[in-house]
Amino acid sequence: MTIQKIIEKRYQAIQTEWTRYLNNPYDPNRAHDLRVMIRTLRGLIKFLKRRIDPAIYTGMDAELSRSANLFGTLRELDVLIEEAGVYAYNHPDAQVNYRHLFKLLRDSREQEMQRTLSKQAQQELSTWLQQVGQQLNRLKFDDMTGWHQYVSSELTRRDKQLTKRYQNLDYTDYPMVHKVRKRSKTLRYSATYFSEFAPNKAKKTGKSAREIQDLTGTITDAHVNYVRLHQLAAQVTKDEDKKLLEKIADEQLKKIR
Repeated sequence: MTIQKIIEKRYQAIQTEWTRYLNNPYDPNRAHDLRVMIRTLRGLIKFLKRRIDPAIYTGMDAELSRSANLFGTLRELDVLIEEAGVYAYNHPDAQVNYRHLFKLLRDSREQEMQRTLSKQAQQELSTWLQQVGQQLNRLKFDDMTGWHQYVSSELTRRDKQLTKRYQNLDYTDYPMVHKVRKRSKTLRYSATYFSEFAPNKAKKTGKSAREIQDLTGTITDAHVNYVRLHQLAAQVTKDEDKKLLEKIADEQLKKIR
């Protein structure tokens, strides 16, 4: 499959997942998969940056970033609800009003879900994705040569950079952990979808990138959960809700330390 075809299929995958999300926005997997497809295409575009006109690259990168961020808070709430469910399962206590906590979380999710489904949000998403599609049509990857060499050298270059950052990573430096996670995703997506251009290198690089992504992802999710739980604790009026939210937040810290 050519580079052009790979990119086109990733763009089409976004359209498919968007429709699936609209059909069933209550399923947390739908928002997650749509966001992943958007970020996958963005990662592949980043990988091909050296062969894209700077102005076109900047536009696509910004539009894909906005598209993914539209579902960022919704995804964070879904992860938070899942983590709260794990905590409730591991700490069964009839005296704790878990049901009320999950109602608060579900109400927050419902509100955020409706925001993403609003006419304005959907129009913005449509505009951003249309602009990305128009920019992609201007790219003529199939007219370029030397893709095997490009993919191999770019995988090697990015792998070295990621490994160096990871080896020197301070896990308490959340912004840097987040950056390393994003770089690992870009590398993993590229190793996955461009594997036929450098199969041996892609297999090894993809495995390493996935391991780094999983570790940094655990820290990133825990940090986001901790912050959001404390934000919710500051908003609730009942002391029992506040204390429970803070307990679950403290549980997240164990994953960061």
